[in-house]
Order: sequence, then structure tokens, then C-alpha cells
Amino acid sequence: MRLCINAIFIMALSSTLHAQQFNIKGIVKDATTKERMLSTTVYLESVKDSTLITYSITNEDGVFNLSGNTAYERVNFIASFQGYKNYSFLMSLEERRDIDLGVIDLSSDIESLNSVLITARKAPITVKKDTLEFNAKSFNTKADATLEDVLKELPGVEIDKDGKITVNGKEVSKILVNGKEFFGDDPQIALKNLPKEIIDKIQVTESKTDAQKATGEAGDANASEINITIDEDKNKGWFSRLTAGGGTDERYSTSGIVNYFNNDFKLSVLGSSNNINSPGFSFDEIYDAMGGSAYSISRSSNGSFGINGQNFGGSSGITSSDSAGINLSKDWGEKVGVSMNYFYGGNDTRSASDSRRETFLPDRTFITESSNRGDRAGDSHRISGRIEVKPDTLTSFNISPTINISDNFSDNTSSSKSSDDRGNTINDVTTSSISNSDNQSLGANFNFSRNTKEKGTYFGFYGNVNRDKNNSQSDFNSIIIRYDSLGNPETPDIQDQLIDTKSESNSFSVTPYLNKKLTDALGLSVNYNVETGNQKNKRSLFDRDGSGSLLFNNLLSNDYEVKNSQQRPSLGLRYDKGGFRFDLSGGIIHQTLESEDVLLDTRFDKEFTDPYLRANVNYKFGKFGRAYINYSNSINIPSVRQLQPVEDRTNPQNIVVGNPDLDASQQHNVYFNLSRYDWEKGSGFYSGGGFTYTDNSVAAITTTDVDLIRKTTYTNIDGVYNGYLYTSFSKTWKKDGREIGFDFGIDGNLSLNKGFTNASAFQSESYSISPELTFEYSLKDYIDVELEYEVTANRTQFDIATITEQEFVNQRVAIDITTSWPKHIILGMRGEYNKFGNISGDFDDDSFVLIGSLGYKFAKDKATVKLKAYDILNQIIDTRRLITDDFVSDTSSLVLQQYFMLSCTFKISKFGGKDPNENEGF
Repeated sequence: MRLCINAIFIMALSSTLHAQQFNIKGIVKDATTKERMLSTTVYLESVKDSTLITYSITNEDGVFNLSGNTAYERVNFIASFQGYKNYSFLMSLEERRDIDLGVIDLSSDIESLNSVLITARKAPITVKKDTLEFNAKSFNTKADATLEDVLKELPGVEIDKDGKITVNGKEVSKILVNGKEFFGDDPQIALKNLPKEIIDKIQVTESKTDAQKATGEAGDANASEINITIDEDKNKGWFSRLTAGGGTDERYSTSGIVNYFNNDFKLSVLGSSNNINSPGFSFDEIYDAMGGSAYSISRSSNGSFGINGQNFGGSSGITSSDSAGINLSKDWGEKVGVSMNYFYGGNDTRSASDSRRETFLPDRTFITESSNRGDRAGDSHRISGRIEVKPDTLTSFNISPTINISDNFSDNTSSSKSSDDRGNTINDVTTSSISNSDNQSLGANFNFSRNTKEKGTYFGFYGNVNRDKNNSQSDFNSIIIRYDSLGNPETPDIQDQLIDTKSESNSFSVTPYLNKKLTDALGLSVNYNVETGNQKNKRSLFDRDGSGSLLFNNLLSNDYEVKNSQQRPSLGLRYDKGGFRFDLSGGIIHQTLESEDVLLDTRFDKEFTDPYLRANVNYKFGKFGRAYINYSNSINIPSVRQLQPVEDRTNPQNIVVGNPDLDASQQHNVYFNLSRYDWEKGSGFYSGGGFTYTDNSVAAITTTDVDLIRKTTYTNIDGVYNGYLYTSFSKTWKKDGREIGFDFGIDGNLSLNKGFTNASAFQSESYSISPELTFEYSLKDYIDVELEYEVTANRTQFDIATITEQEFVNQRVAIDITTSWPKHIILGMRGEYNKFGNISGDFDDDSFVLIGSLGYKFAKDKATVKLKAYDILNQIIDTRRLITDDFVSDTSSLVLQQYFMLSCTFKISKFGGKDPNENEGF
């Protein structure tokens, strides 16, 4: 690693010596009105290949300042603003590097200004009122780049190894393609599969609901969404990619995607099959289809993943999966648009885990060592769609139906042994369960909006309807052996049961609203939310006698129905002027709950009435600064299980009885975000945090007898809270194809929990702080290097005499190297070392995971063959420590380990009547 860092330093120093600093300033005005122009994009390009060197945005006084360094002696200077003709000329940096261009006049007419050439070149960045727009072709990426590669080059955009996208600290909730969802609202398929060559613009906006989009109202200032527009020349054609590979230990992976575009009609088909814990739809040049841990070789290397609402794997294990999907959309002019998705997922997961758990009671402790083995398999079908209708310019309606159907099977066995702090055995428990279930879910979201002819006044309604139906049948067997004070086993307690469960739920929600503009800056909103639902659950439990006959168990069965309703009238005010926006809304929430158990002949009703309040402030300062703060309260009613005053003996080791006198919990939530990313200097920061305080939190009161049989009920407690803070600062230096950057961030968490252990009240305070430093270096078309170091310190304090303070530190060091030299050869290597603090001596507490890939491109880069190596040193582990209010547990789980795989990737495309693969010998 030291040799790599030295080489990087030498290359960085060499590039710095050859580059020279420059500074260019000026003012942009309207050629007709002579008014200074805000948010004009000003940038420099290389003459040779139009490579973007640097760019800037004019401030409110029309002033810009382009600074940086480059070895180029002649560059293209361009000034661009929407609705005006671009202003550009050839600039020489050979003789002087401090240049004052004075006043630049932009005109809406085509004209010749001395030697100035007016062109239609696209600016790299365009700033609109609530949209940040990037020209994808202005940002350099590798030759075979995807949307993910382009986003990583954009200022202020970060993508972590799990695919989470943030823009200046705000998470991206969805990615749209030409304004339409691409395989639902999951961004991962678009992120990994859309090639750069078809992308025209990348538009970043505040995340908006359908009503906000229809009316032009401002959206959620704390979340973003990205819309990808397809290049007009590429909006008629198709592209496809296929990968197939096989490896050691009978590992295999195949996947493919075909996309067809024909102006207003789009069709995409994809499919995959593998046994390496991978969704199978990523075509990363280096590590595609290498399994879930290939992108996150860390404490959570556990083999689970999800895509488009379908989950594969679980908390641990090795998954074989088969997937297929189709996405299509069609527009009929501006008035009607339809889109549809179908996604199939089949999976089979093998899991295994061993754990050691120490439980703390006020007067004693006990230790439980357990082992779990299981297999889960299932098939799922997800169908979703969207219909948008705009009969006129003032009216819009849309509906998004969803259908989910799944069948699942599981076979699980477990064994555990509990002993006291002197090592004396208290009990042995073995269980087995074989279950089958089928689930159906139907639902739809809908929205209607109508603008009036009075500016700023509109009305409408939005809501949803859902129906869920679940049936399951389980063969359950358990044997509990208790030991007396002398260590002698008592008569085993055996359960041999058939459990049949049927449940059905229906819900409906609608919110009519009216928004009216009182002045240019002040608006009024009125809405009335109505929700209603009911849930039926029938659990029939049968005991098997010695002859195999089934006997109905009335005590462990139930047949209940729950009806709930909510009404929430509210009134709101919004002030929006300049860079300042303030929203305030409040009202009353009235909730009712009715429950009846036919089998046990019990019934209870509850009502809750509480205030409702929302407030947020959004402020923009300067060209780059954003500040946001939000307050909200939420009212959560207890669950039926927590309220129902009858014994639930489903788990013979934990008998539960509800408390009908419980109150609804009240949460107070505060969130803030502060960010400033300076595109001109390539540096910026973002910070944020949140705090939640809860009164009437529902807590379990558990008593444990000498045989470790627990009895649980519930009560309300006050004063529970949790909070978090994060901050990050990044800086990037770019010059002529070279880039150096670093990012330093700190995350912190704190919480105060209250509860009961063996009926005695206690509380615990937890703190953690996690600083992380990242260094990146890239040399265009040659090498990319990323170094990371993270340390996490954890501390938990208890007021229970039997438990000591828990304090430990986890550390992570990672390096990621990619080279693209010599030509057609791609080499990638990723390594990560983890050291886990305070892990029990029975489990591994560190690992060094190394993966690699060596690829060769041929047939004009349309085909690639790769040799991929996963967990080269065979050290990957899944060891976790969990600390709760009254126990600490260490767990080690089965994970995907070392394999080697040879794969081939092919891509074929055709756009605008031209076949890029023609005459290529492919």
C-alpha cells in the first residue's frame, strides 16, 4: 500500500509542476437592458477535445471568477444563459494568467461582436429556480460509463458503496427517466444500467408529491429526486447488455437487459440468475455481479439485498436467485401517459448463525448460547403501473395501482442452552418449524389537482386504498428441559402443534385540500385527512396428541377484528419570498380503535385526541448555501397486542398480556440541514442532525422466574429520546484530466432509553462517534485510487448494578484501485480491513477482505472478458455485537466466501438508424 501511495504522490506532484495557476474575472449583462445577469454559467474548455477545465456561476451582481490551474495555453471561453445566445471566443493563457474581461453582453439575437463567435454550445451547469441541470457530456468519465459513473463526477453528489445517492447531504429518493419511473421508484436499476452515451441532461430538483408537481408548489427541501433526459438523437433506438459467468464452488451468474426507445414509447426487459447474493443487474466495469458484499465489505457483509420491492436473502446466508422484469411506458401527446412494470423474483437462502447472549437482571445474570439453521425459499410477483391524464392545462389526474403476490416456504431449527453466572445449566431448548405462506396485496395511490384561473389558487384531493390477504400454515415443535438446583433434568415440556393463520386488512385514506395565494409571498392551505381501516386475524392452533390426532387449543387461538379511523383537519400558512421559505400547519388528530375477539369473547374501544403541528424553514444564502430546519409531532397508538387484555401464549417462554389503559405515544421531532458547496473552488460542506423526544412511550414490563419463563405486559413511560449529528467537508482539485480530492466526515449518535427488567425500572444512555477520512486520486484513462479510514467509538452506560459499562471501538481501513492501462486492460483491486472491539473470545474479531478483477476489452470495446476473484484471502466474516437495554449478544453468521469466476459481457446498440457495431467484427 505504501508503494501505491508514493506512486500517487509522485504523479500528483508531477502534474502540479506542469500546470499553472490562472484567474479570470468579469461581469455579465443583458445586451439590451444592461441589467446584470444572475446565474449565468461561465466555463473554460480545452481546444483539443472540449474537455471541461473549470466553470462558475455569476452572482446577484453578474460577477464571475474563474480560477484554477492548467497546462493548456489556449482554451475556449464560453458564457451561457437559457434564452440567450452563447458567447464564446478562443482565449490565450500563454502570456498572462490574470485576466479581466470587463463587461460581457449576452444577446437574444444572433450577431457578430468583433471576433466573438456565437454558438449553440450547451453549458455544463444551468441553474433554474428550483432545478440544478447538468450537461452529461461535459463531465469526463471512462469510455464505458454508466449513469452512476457520471453522477460521481458531478459537484456535490456522493454515492456510497450501497448505492445511496446524496446531493449536498440530501438523499435522492428516486430516479426518473424522461419524467417516468424506471422499474418502479427504486433508483438502483437506472443507476447501474443506463449508459452515458444516451444521457443528455441530469436534472436535480426537490422531491415533490404528485400534487406539488401538478400545481408547481415547492417540494420537500430535505430530499431530492433526479430526472434523466435522453439525448434526442438517442431517443429512437435500442441498447442491450448480457453477462454470463461460471466459477469455482459451482458459483454462477448470468444477467441481461435490453432497452428500446422510440420517442414516446419505451420498453425495457431484464433478467438474471445467480447463486452469489447478487441482484444481477449491475454492469460495473470492474465488480459487476460479484455478490452483495463486493460493494460493502464491512460489518454488514451478510448476503442480503433488495431491488424494486423484492427482497432476496435476509439477515445472513447464501442466496440463489432468479429474477425477471419488464418496464414500458407510452405517451399520447401531452394529455395521456401510461407506464407499467412487472417484476418476478425467486430466491432460496441457506442461513446459519451461532450466538452468545448475556442477559442482565437486577439480581442476577444468565448466559444463553444458541445455534440456528434454516432455509427460506419463495416466489414473488410485483405489478405496478401509472396512468396520468391532463385533459387541459389546468387539470391533472393520476393513479398508480400495485399488485403483489408471493409464496414462501421456510424450514428452521434452533437449539439453545442457558446457564447462570456460576455455569449451572438452567434449561435446554430445541425448536423446529416448517412453514408455508401465500400473500396477496392490492393497492393504488391517486391524486387529482385543479388550478383555477385565479393565480396561485388550486384545489384537489389525494389518497390511497389497500387490501392485503395472508394465509400461513406452520408445523411447530419445541422441547424445553429445565434443571433443578442440583443440575438434574426435569420432565420435558413438549409442544407439537399445527398453526393455521388467516389475516386480512383493508384501508382507505383521502385528503381533500385547497391552497390559495393571499399575496405574492403568502399562501393559505386547508385540508382534511380521513382514514379508515379494518383488520381481521384468525389464528387456529391444534395440539397433536400421541396418536397424531389434532386437538383444538382454545387458549392459544384467537379470532379478532380491529377497526380504526382517523380524522385530521388542519390549516397552514406558507411564506415564500426570495431565498426564504416558511411553512406552518396545525390541527387536531382524532383516532379511534375498536377491537373484538370472537373466540375469547372480549371487546375494548379506545379514543385518542391530540394536537398536530408541522413547521419548517428553508433559507438560501449566497450562490451555494442552503439551510433547513423542520419540526413535527406524531401520535402513535399502541398495537392491538399491546392493548388486548388477554394472555398470548404463542411463545411458551414469554407469556404476554396487553394493557387496555395505555395512552398513545407522542413524539416531537426536529431535523436540520446546512450545506454549502462551492462549484468554483471544488469544495464544500454539509451538516445535519435530528432529535426525537417521546412521551408516553410504550415499554414492556417483563418478569423472569427461576426457570427463565417470562411474563410480559406494557406501560407508558416519559422522557425517552434519541438524536444524531453528521457533518462532512470535501475538497477537489482538478487539472487537465487529473483529480485529487479528500472528504472528512463525522457522525454522532446519542440516546436515552428507559424500561423494565424483571419488573425493576432502569435506564441506559448510549453514545457513539464515527470520524471518517477519504482520499481520492484519478488520472484520466489510467488510474483511480480511493483510500478510506473510519473509526467508531461506542459507549453505553446502565443504572443496573449487574451490568458494567460497555465501551468499545471498531476500525475500518479500505483501499480501492482501478487501472485502465495498458489499453483494453482493466484491473481492479479492493481491500478492506475490519477490527471489531469488545467481541467475545469465542468469535473472530478481525478480517481482511480482498477482491479483484482483471478484464480485457475487444471488438471495439463491445465485449469484455473478466476473471473475478472474491474474498481472495478467504477471511470474510459476519460477526456482530448487539447491545440493548438489558442484554449484550455476539453473533457469527454464514456468509458467502471465496470463489473465482470467469465471465463475459457483450453489448449491442443501435440509435437513430446507425448501428455502432456495424463492421466491427463483433
